[in-house]
Amino acid sequence: MKISEYKINYSKKNLENSYSKACRLDIECIKPGNVNYLFGHHDTFSDDFINSYQITAKVISQDNISLGNRIKECVLSTKSISKRNTNLGIILLCSLFAQSLTVKNNMNVSDAIKHVVLHASKEDVLLICESISMANPGGLGNHEEYDVTTLPDVSLQEIMRAASDFDNISNQYSNYFRDIFNFIIPTLSDSIPKINDIKMAISYTFLKTLEKYPDSHISRKYDHKIAKKTSNEASDLIKILDGDTRHESWGKNLMSLDKHFKMARVNPGTTADLLVVSMMIYDYFIGLPNQ
Repeated sequence: MKISEYKINYSKKNLENSYSKACRLDIECIKPGNVNYLFGHHDTFSDDFINSYQITAKVISQDNISLGNRIKECVLSTKSISKRNTNLGIILLCSLFAQSLTVKNNMNVSDAIKHVVLHASKEDVLLICESISMANPGGLGNHEEYDVTTLPDVSLQEIMRAASDFDNISNQYSNYFRDIFNFIIPTLSDSIPKINDIKMAISYTFLKTLEKYPDSHISRKYDHKIAKKTSNEASDLIKILDGDTRHESWGKNLMSLDKHFKMARVNPGTTADLLVVSMMIYDYFIGLPNQ
């Protein structure tokens, strides 16, 4: 049975643990171009991300809270300990999953996510727009039809659909996690037993996701041509890894691409965010191996 078909069941402890575990693995794995425990960016380091998930874990896992308030409280908590936007994408995606678990109905998780998006209140939309404006992510929020800084009077589905062409996170809101359920989680699920190393399996899933979905953060910062080039470079590395059964050499190849991306200031950050919520969902329902 697909994870999207699992029935929702809320457990504060499990939700908090799965969120924290996914965020921790996000830092411990090499995802080329992103901050990891070995190398950061010129303005952010692994401790920034660790502090961010630790301070938001209890907010993410609350049950008696609206989607808009969940997101806003996470953004405010993060801003209290960091001047950088370290986790807006993670907050938006993980909050939607967490919110879906609190729906008082016998739904599967895919339907519950759709329900949350379609039934979000006007207050939710305003709070989410305020949160995006506060976090001030590069290029996100400005659109010829809607602009989050103007607090538009539209539904959550409408504003996310309008942004879906240039933002992969908004796209997951508008298609109810379709790519997460149909591609990213299955890729992770297949990679874990095949590779038999959880961190390498996560790195491999990151590359496969980047190969299939050019990173929207890169597209906004540069253009789609650069984003597509980055995806092609991920594809090239996948071919190398697929032909190398000696997993001990994978680390060197991953680090080489990581160095290349960081020297070029190319950061597939949205791809990493999609992977975090995928790991969170997988761990919540099935459990990621401890390694």
